[in-house]
Amino acid sequence: MVRESDIGWLCGLVGRAEPDEGWERDEHVRYRLYQECLAACTAGTEAAIVEIVVRDPDRGMAESTLVRYVDGLAPDCGSADSFADRVQGIAARAGGFDFLQTRIAHWKLVKRADTDPAGVLPEILAGTHWLQRKTVETSRSRRVLTALAEDGGSRKVRNAAAERLRRESPDGWVP
Repeated sequence: MVRESDIGWLCGLVGRAEPDEGWERDEHVRYRLYQECLAACTAGTEAAIVEIVVRDPDRGMAESTLVRYVDGLAPDCGSADSFADRVQGIAARAGGFDFLQTRIAHWKLVKRADTDPAGVLPEILAGTHWLQRKTVETSRSRRVLTALAEDGGSRKVRNAAAERLRRESPDGWVP
């Protein structure tokens, strides 16, 4: 359960007044506060913020908060190893949040698509549409994009992969 002192601390982090009474019953107020705090967090405050979020009584909202945060972190983390290191603490604190754990695993696959295409291709082809779409958007692997153009799980994925192969210069491709 989120305590009033937790909400006060979070409000202090981002320099805002504490919310009016009723914040306990309004997940939208807490969601916005969590998002604002995570966006402004430091290495020293992230763990405490995540601990508060995972204690929220609305587990769906709490998990959505963390998924959105991880989705924001992933593009800037570089390699799969850097990403794994960066989200290790979040994953450990949110062990019971299965969708978040899946999203983290999917981001690791997306990030490995260019460095280990043969190793991740079976998992990507068997994966969710989100995983396949994100791979199409970010991968520079001709092998991965060709496989998704031929065998992606939806027409949207197949068409997007084929379009990337057609329109982008081969100079930037990796094997």
